[in-house]
Amino acid sequence: MKYIKSCGFVVCKQIENQNYYLVVRSLNGDVGFPKGHMEEKETELQTALRELKEETNVEVKVIDGFRKQIEYKMPKVADTIKQCVYFLGMYIENEIICQVEEVVDASFLPYEKALELLTFIETKNILVNAQEFINSMK
Repeated sequence: MKYIKSCGFVVCKQIENQNYYLVVRSLNGDVGFPKGHMEEKETELQTALRELKEETNVEVKVIDGFRKQIEYKMPKVADTIKQCVYFLGMYIENEIICQVEEVVDASFLPYEKALELLTFIETKNILVNAQEFINSMK
């Protein structure tokens, strides 16, 4: 079995005491969080920060203590498991600018709307975990 690893971010922005989350729609139509493949000698966090910046132009303050990993079989690649590691960050600045080669659209949505639009159950679970983590910090 071959493993491929991607790292990304769940990005939260608070507006009037409500959490909004950054979701991206990829070229294939899936809705998820910004993420991408690790490059040589990068840490997971370095990869996640780089991919977030490349795909959306967004910058975050990393929230310590949150790291979630999911795994799934690649539907179109035989004998391959994809591992996705997600970190949590609070939005600090920059206008959203989508990387047109990978992202069709990106926007901040209220928690319930983001949860509804995410394509995969594993990603929905990551968002639930992130919301609980942020709420526990109050």
